[in-house]
Amino acid sequence: MEGSERTRPSAQRVSGGLLAEITRALKGKDIEALSRLYADDAVIEEVSGRHPPAHPNVTTGRQAILERLKDELFRDPVSGWARQLDATEILDGIETDDGLAFTEVRVYAAGDRVVAQHLARKRNGLIGHDRVVVAWDAE
Repeated sequence: MEGSERTRPSAQRVSGGLLAEITRALKGKDIEALSRLYADDAVIEEVSGRHPPAHPNVTTGRQAILERLKDELFRDPVSGWARQLDATEILDGIETDDGLAFTEVRVYAAGDRVVAQHLARKRNGLIGHDRVVVAWDAE
């Protein structure tokens, strides 16, 4: 039997909180607004085809995260060419007082897609640590 309203963690869909802010920032392609959702000393830890679990890509600090987000969202990770982001969508998001998890889907002008699964811990209302697994289209 599920717990009562009082004992269950307060979870929400993308209607409010950090998930709503992330959604707004991504849809508006406002990378600075997105970076402000991270704590000053936040960490993003990425595992992907280019960064295996034994050697994840780790970025520490809001300013470094801002630079990484600009580079990651608008530049091809292999060729370094500029890319046009057509659409971003947040799927299956859930947020509690202590953390959030969501799937981010990006579609680029060339038609390729990126799926990123985030599991983040919150600290003082901001993202303190974000673990993300990223999958890019092979073509």
